[in-house]
Amino acid sequence: MVKVYRSDYLTGYEIGDDPKVIASYEKDGYTQNLKDATAKSKIVNSRVTDKETTAGDYTEGLERAKALYKFMPENVQAEFANAWVKFGETNLAKAATRNTAAWKKEFKYLERDDGSLIMDELQAMATKATYRETLAEVGIVDTSEFEEQFNALITGDVSGAEFQQRIDVTYNAVKNNIPQVEAMFREQYNISTDQPTIFAALINPGINDKLLKGDLKTIGVGAEARAAGFSRSFSRFEALRKAGLTQEKARQVYQQAGNYQTMATQTNSEFDVSTLEAASIGDADSAKEIGLLAAESAAMSSFKAGAAKKDNKVTGLLEG
Repeated sequence: MVKVYRSDYLTGYEIGDDPKVIASYEKDGYTQNLKDATAKSKIVNSRVTDKETTAGDYTEGLERAKALYKFMPENVQAEFANAWVKFGETNLAKAATRNTAAWKKEFKYLERDDGSLIMDELQAMATKATYRETLAEVGIVDTSEFEEQFNALITGDVSGAEFQQRIDVTYNAVKNNIPQVEAMFREQYNISTDQPTIFAALINPGINDKLLKGDLKTIGVGAEARAAGFSRSFSRFEALRKAGLTQEKARQVYQQAGNYQTMATQTNSEFDVSTLEAASIGDADSAKEIGLLAAESAAMSSFKAGAAKKDNKVTGLLEG
């Protein structure tokens, strides 16, 4: 949905996305860039000379600002009151306020390159409130250090619901999992504290949502290896995860690895866990090698079990 503005109508129109309609409006002096329209506005950029500025006008503007925008900082409310003195009209006063340094200091993150807003100020405050509520649910009560990250999330169009989903994904993948998962998560993101700030990592816009979900799955695979006593690099677990190894399958692989090590010892063979890993993601040669080891171990066990007994004593293979 395209929105167009003109110097004498800064609130703009939504006109759809038909190129012919857009061209028609542009021919009449409209633009899709609010900044351009505002810059050309005689109303916003000129002083009103045909009426006196009185304290009553300012007081009325300030009262109106407090009634309509009580959530805004006082310095922004004051700018609205100043604009009200000039224009005496809410939309024009609001447009002028959004061009002030005070407003930009507080709400610049809401402004797109073309001057339009991602959302209005009230929606932004409400969205931040949902961010805080979500973090409170996982134990982060003091969010004062996260204001810049909140701004970045809003700039990135991350809704309160999407943020909740991000936190839920992490909680389910990290806290409701084996302890090794949280330990590896902390190592990967360099989170040394024991406080719930493990979830605050999600506020960082540098952690891409797709990458995060991939990392969590990789960490799940690695945690199963660590729980079974195997230490591998993150890049190795990443490659295995991308090749199709899930945490559930990894649990089976690494729990079985000890049995194959025992088989290798019994048969005087060599065994490396990487062979079992490769077999688990479909490598035929590795699967064949694992199968031969299991068969050889089974044959040896069968041979031992079949040794002759005499007078309740083992003879033959096991006879000392």
